[in-house]
Amino acid sequence: MPFSRPLFLFNLLPVCLLAGCATVPAGSLHDNFADYAESVFRHQNALISRLMMLNDNDELSDTDLLDKAEERMHDACHWLNEYAERESDGDSMSWRFKAKVQDSIEPCDHRIQELETLLGQYDKP
Repeated sequence: MPFSRPLFLFNLLPVCLLAGCATVPAGSLHDNFADYAESVFRHQNALISRLMMLNDNDELSDTDLLDKAEERMHDACHWLNEYAERESDGDSMSWRFKAKVQDSIEPCDHRIQELETLLGQYDKP
């Protein structure tokens, strides 16, 4: 697995600072942008854990397609993950940085869903 870092599941609560003028995508089940961003972050971490478990149990055969999808997910979620790390470290963040994070949430969510669809092939009946 090319990427590993601690899960920041409960450290993302302050993502509400991102909420400013951001809106939740149409069709979302979330009431506000902060909830949506936290949900995307948690979903990503759950998927990473799932991948690690499948890798540890040697349940993944041809992983080239999965590796590429995982890499696209990490690229798309870079700003969200950077936000979580900075928040965890107590670093201050500029409004410009927060705007980049806001703009990256929806593409990140799409890449997560793409990877999850591929992982569905490995689910046991």
